[in-house]
Order: sequence, then structure tokens, then C-alpha cells
Amino acid sequence: MKKILFATDFSSNANKAFGFALNLAEKHQAELIMLHVYDISPVYGQPYIDGPDEMAKQTGKSWEKSLKDFFKQSNSDIQPTYIAHENRSVVKGILSVIEKYQPQLVVTGTKGKNQVKELLFGGTTKALVKRSPIPVMAIPAYAKLEDYNKVLYTSDFREVDLKALQDLVELVRPFLPEIKIMHMCTGDEFKRREKMEWFKELINDNVSYPAISCEMVSADDIFNTLNKYMTENDFDMLVMLEKERHGIIDKIFHEDLVKKMEFRTWIPLLSYNEHYLRVAE
Repeated sequence: MKKILFATDFSSNANKAFGFALNLAEKHQAELIMLHVYDISPVYGQPYIDGPDEMAKQTGKSWEKSLKDFFKQSNSDIQPTYIAHENRSVVKGILSVIEKYQPQLVVTGTKGKNQVKELLFGGTTKALVKRSPIPVMAIPAYAKLEDYNKVLYTSDFREVDLKALQDLVELVRPFLPEIKIMHMCTGDEFKRREKMEWFKELINDNVSYPAISCEMVSADDIFNTLNKYMTENDFDMLVMLEKERHGIIDKIFHEDLVKKMEFRTWIPLLSYNEHYLRVAE
């Protein structure tokens, strides 16, 4: 991993997310890109500003200085890239920086400075999960910065999971965690283990990492089963695949699940976008 993008609105949750981004950058000796997307509101009666272009320039410099001042508090030896990017849409601003600088991961918080910011920045995280060509690591407000010892990857045991697993292995390899691949299924499906055995063979042939195992868990209530499973097994990261939409029921259900996990889980949520995984194949 060569580049990690950290997007911040300078909220307390974003400050916490910074620790996760910095930790990964140091472990991988990767370039850390510090990004703040800002919008310039119309300001009238400013005698010292010569037009909107000068206002944008001064505002950009001010936010860039804020990024630098924020990073100095970390006492880290790495040399980040600082980007203050003007865009009315935080999502579009982040996506344009991803396109230009080509990072391999974006790290962000899930809550903003206040109720309005929380809606805006929380919405940004969900939109990035849907639209980002690179994985998005969302850091909940109550997450604790710890090394990754156990990682949970939720899967339908499909071939598209292999690309996400290969990328995940490279991301967490410096920590050498156990990776558990878990499929939640109905009672009838629980009896059919042929699919899991097929998927294990795919992993053995395509993923170079020793500490990977698979498990099927019977679940009538997906959300509560997942939370219970995470609690009982003390995972440090949850990894999910943002599915391509094939029907209204799947869209509503899966979107609802990702939203719930993003805002209620206490560990980092790493999301891969199925569409971009397929494009990369």
C-alpha cells in the first residue's frame, strides 16, 4: 500500500479516525494524504478581498494551515501531503482527489461536529461506500485504536470476494491478524456446506495468507446475529462488500444493513465496492 487518504472535517470523530489512518500509514510506510473539502459561502462587504478567486485562494491556504497544525500534534516523522479542496459537495470533492492522487484506501469518521455536520459527514461516508473506487474505512465514534488481531469478513462465498480478500490481506498483513470469513444463512442453507468447501479451495488457490478460516452461521435476524457474533469473538475490524444492486428487496435490505453497522458498531468498518472490484478484474 503506497497511499492512504484521510478525509477530515476537524470534528472529534474525525480526530479519532486520524489515529487509524496514521497507524496504517506508518505500518505500511505509505504516503498519507490529509484532505479537507470546504465550501466558500458568499461574503459581502469584505474590503480586503479582491473577488471570489482571491477569497478561494485565501480560504484554501487557511484550511491547509489548519491541516498542518493538526498533524503537528501527532509528533509523527512521516511527511504528509496536505490538500484543501474546494467543492460544494464533500463526496465529489473526495472522489476528485481519489481520481487525481490514486490512493489505495480512504479513512474517514462517521460523525461530524454538530447535528447538521453529522448529517452531512455521515451522509458522506455512506455515499463513499456506494461510489468510491477504493475501499472506505469508516471509524465509529467509540472505536478504540488497537492493532488488528481478529478481522471479520462477511461473505456470500462468491468469486468476487477473492479480489476484496486479496486487497484486505495486503492491508492487514503488517498486523498478522486472524481473518474469519463468515456467511450468515437460513436454516435450510445451513445444511449445504458444499459452497463453503468450494470457496475454501478458491482461497487456497488465490489468497496467500495462512490465518484464514471460513464459517457458516445460521441467522434469522441478520443484524442481531452479526452483532452477537462480533461481541462473542472480540473482532477488531468488520469488512463488508457493498453489493451491486440486483433487485428492490436486496437494495433495501443490504443498504439498511450497511447503514446500521456503520453507525452502531464499535470497531472500524471497511467497505469494498463490488462494482469496482468487477471492473478491476
